[in-house]
Amino acid sequence: MLKYITLLAIIYFFYWLIKHKLRQRKLEAQGYKLEQQQGLRPVTILSIVLVVIYGGYLLYYLISGGGEG
Repeated sequence: MLKYITLLAIIYFFYWLIKHKLRQRKLEAQGYKLEQQQGLRPVTILSIVLVVIYGGYLLYYLISGGGEG
């Protein structure tokens, strides 16, 4: 289940990124001057979200006793 959620998150991220880039190019072609955004880049946000998801799953796995054989 977790791999499907991760796959959906990555697909949505690339969809958003492409849509964002196309919108920026369209605005630049119309003559608007766009400044570079300060702060976290989208790929950094995606990586943080994925680390949190997998870290949460790891904690759930360890707490539920999944490592016992």
